[in-house]
Amino acid sequence: MFGNKEDKTAALLQRYGLESLSDDQDIASVRKIAEELAGTGLMEAGLKMSMAKAEEKCKISYLRAIMEQNFIMIRQLDRITQLLDQ
Repeated sequence: MFGNKEDKTAALLQRYGLESLSDDQDIASVRKIAEELAGTGLMEAGLKMSMAKAEEKCKISYLRAIMEQNFIMIRQLDRITQLLDQ
């Protein structure tokens, strides 16, 4: 029903365009982050279904935006590194 951890991690990496990172350490770090985030998805779903305060929902939205911005920066830095290695 919920899928295994590897499937969730792979889906998250694909969602943010991080499946083609070139550095093994970066890949391991992003996978660890993805695994942590997959676990917090249940909390997020619970907040959406509950009568959570608007302030709490707003905080989660802001944190999600920051997370997405971080993944964009990771992709861009990886592209820069690949260009410099050529």
